[in-house]
Amino acid sequence: MPFTPFHLGPALFFSGLGGKRVNLAAIVLGSIIIDVRAAYCIFAGCRPLHGPMHTFAAAAIIALLISAALYSQRGILQRITDTLGLKQNYSILTIVSSSLIGTWSHVLLDSFLYNDIVPLCPLNSNPFLGLVGAGTMYSACLLAFFIGIGIYLYMYLKK
Repeated sequence: MPFTPFHLGPALFFSGLGGKRVNLAAIVLGSIIIDVRAAYCIFAGCRPLHGPMHTFAAAAIIALLISAALYSQRGILQRITDTLGLKQNYSILTIVSSSLIGTWSHVLLDSFLYNDIVPLCPLNSNPFLGLVGAGTMYSACLLAFFIGIGIYLYMYLKK
């Protein structure tokens, strides 16, 4: 996606559907942190734009780093989500699986659109490129965003 906010749609959708089985902070952070290098490259002019962070292997390592950081701060995060009325699970298994969903979904979604991504590195090809068109992908991400927001609004108002 040209802008990371498109990745928030699937993250909100899957975390909303998953309820307590999916940790919101982990999946959202996982879905956006992959673009840190790409954002730097946009401003610095480096190429390739997406680079090594857009591989499933690197995304798994990043997910483990996110998991360690979030798990170490689970007490603070639990207080925040409790204050917001969000029922969240901060077990290590939930955080790791949610981080992996976030990072891997980011890589997969971008793999359909960009020819500088090699998601299965060290294999030097992208079998997903072009399977889904850009308009379809952006529309699906926007739809997922609105459905995800709707799920969270419903859970909030249901209390």
